[in-house]
Amino acid sequence: MKLLVSVFVLVSAASACLTGCRSGSRQSDANANLSNVSSSTTSESSTETTPTPVELTQEQNEARGLLEQGKELFRQDKDTEAAEIFKKALALDAEYAEAHYRLGLALASQGKRDEAEEEYKKAAEAYKKYVRTNQKDADAFFYMGQSYSRLGDHAEAVKAYKQAVKLQPEDPDAYYELGLSLSRLAQYQEAVTALQKAIDLDPDNYRAGEALDKAKEGAERIKVLQKRQEELLRKQEAAAKRANQNGLNSNAAPRPAPTAQP
Repeated sequence: MKLLVSVFVLVSAASACLTGCRSGSRQSDANANLSNVSSSTTSESSTETTPTPVELTQEQNEARGLLEQGKELFRQDKDTEAAEIFKKALALDAEYAEAHYRLGLALASQGKRDEAEEEYKKAAEAYKKYVRTNQKDADAFFYMGQSYSRLGDHAEAVKAYKQAVKLQPEDPDAYYELGLSLSRLAQYQEAVTALQKAIDLDPDNYRAGEALDKAKEGAERIKVLQKRQEELLRKQEAAAKRANQNGLNSNAAPRPAPTAQP
């Protein structure tokens, strides 16, 4: 089965959102504290960590203002200008995870794949560091998943998206991205479940509908190949049994020749 899964990873369904943008309802400053990871305090009666509020510096606040400017330029397809603004934001706050992620998108849109990949790596690491002490930030887990997805690390992306939907179970975007990453891992049955949930939450999401159809096709192909493999295995076992039986018969003592009658 590992061989089958490896084959179907190459033909998995649906491409990710090219812009990487969330719906407008998501707050752009949800990850405002992603620079300078805050220390955490642990309650004696609970094992969950609670982030200690951290006041942003003037530079960090300026970086967040620049991020919004860059996002608006990116929406206007002004990728080069957006990239420069994101770089200015990072000059003020080098640990700003969303700025790294957005810069990666802008660079990728310019065809600068290697530079974009470096920014996605930095974003993933920054988000990973952040969620250690901010375990209930669904947005951070979502964007961490986005960063890993663009790096092609869909196993890590799935982990992040699963945490995002656990924290925010009514988010169709997270279920959609989870379904895409599961499909790329050829985990089609789980992908079908996630994509169906995305459609239930947002019936107008045509991308989720297309991805769902492809995931169902992938699941069906896996079933067909599993059945063929099981049939082949049964045939091989039957052939081996016959060969073994023939070997036993050939090793048996020969019967004596009949005595001639006078």
